[in-house]
Amino acid sequence: MKKISSQISYATIALFLVGIVALLFVVDNLLRKNLQNELIENLKVHCLLIDELLPVQPDSLEREIPMYSRMAGVRITVMDIQGRVLADFDGMRFTRTIENHIMRPEIQMALSDVAGFGYAIRHSGTVDQDLVYTVYKSPKQRFVRVAQNQSFIDGITSQVRFTFYLASVLVVGLMLFLTVRIAKRITRPLTEIIRASSEIKSGNYNKEIIVREDNELGELGRTLNAMSAKLKDDIKQLNKVQEIRKDFVANASHELRTPISSVRGYIETLLDGAYHDEEVSKKFLERAHSNILRLENIVNDMLDLSRLESRDQSLSLRYFNVEQSLRNIVADFEEVARRKNLDLACTVNLPSDFKFIADPYQFDKAVLNLVENAVKYTEKGRVDVRAKFENKKLVVEVEDTGNGIKQEDMERIFERFYRVDRGRSREQGGSGLGLAIVKHVMEIHKGTVRLESEVGKGSRFILTFPV
Repeated sequence: MKKISSQISYATIALFLVGIVALLFVVDNLLRKNLQNELIENLKVHCLLIDELLPVQPDSLEREIPMYSRMAGVRITVMDIQGRVLADFDGMRFTRTIENHIMRPEIQMALSDVAGFGYAIRHSGTVDQDLVYTVYKSPKQRFVRVAQNQSFIDGITSQVRFTFYLASVLVVGLMLFLTVRIAKRITRPLTEIIRASSEIKSGNYNKEIIVREDNELGELGRTLNAMSAKLKDDIKQLNKVQEIRKDFVANASHELRTPISSVRGYIETLLDGAYHDEEVSKKFLERAHSNILRLENIVNDMLDLSRLESRDQSLSLRYFNVEQSLRNIVADFEEVARRKNLDLACTVNLPSDFKFIADPYQFDKAVLNLVENAVKYTEKGRVDVRAKFENKKLVVEVEDTGNGIKQEDMERIFERFYRVDRGRSREQGGSGLGLAIVKHVMEIHKGTVRLESEVGKGSRFILTFPV
């Protein structure tokens, strides 16, 4: 696997080298061009001085030109106005037999230039060198041309190029050292993130990335920490759900087995001959019927709870009369309460223009379960059902004077099949799912259910619906 730090280092150095090469090319050309222009300007001065010093008579040129050529270190050529060479000295020999120069580019430029100057850079076949030619069209009706090779220009550009190369090597070395250090420093958080991610992948959700940078890598570290924490919570929740499902299967099997075993026992007893006794047959059939009703109640509650949990059951929301629903529910339990000598009351304190929208069937199911439990598990005293409008919420309370519920039971009271007194609850025919249904009804209505209870004094269930 290629490391990012190495990739950053290589990319940085490659870009630097490309920049150095481009810069060297530009500098080399600019330097050469500037030196050539400076040389041409110097040669123009030589042309003027030499034209001023040289005699007009061609016969004197052979004596004067070599002296000036050696003094200035240049090749001197004098031509008449038609381009015929009158004298030429290249530093070693003097000649007059060179071909006509009128068509040479520097001569043509001088003929068209206002100041009378022309120049050209080209190879000289005579001396076999690259020369810079500068010519001056003199008022003395002649051309004075001086030429100098570019060796000193080549020497200067070579020195500059060498210095540039040396500096580049030193800078590249320094950059390589610094880039590796900086790249490692930049990618160190990423390395820590990769290491932590590997541990998280292996199941260690307690691993936390230390975030030191306030940049994209720091944000990535914080995001991964949040993701790890959420995964940890999700896994805990999943394990909890799995435990709940495991308990549900075990509890459901146990709850269903009891009435089924009872029905089976009664039927087998009747088949063994007990059906001949009319009184026994009636008694066993009534018990079997009671257990079948209980079994049906458990199955229906399980189906309702399953639909509520999976959100498979859509809400049928509409406005309805809350007071009428509560009074109807209370009326259903008045006879049971009367037989137990319990006072059962319904108090509704709602505004006259109160409007409430919910699923009436689910609302009644939640309240009915609470009222049924209150009447069932209260042996003396009273059961009160109250409704009020408070803090823009509908609050429904079901309070009893029963035995109350212990703190450790209150924490699990809304779990499926959880019973405070298992034996007593089964005898009274409960499915063990009523409070779990209440909890889920409130959840799908975006409401809450709360329990207040004190052992020996009673319990109060509080339903809060958003209005």
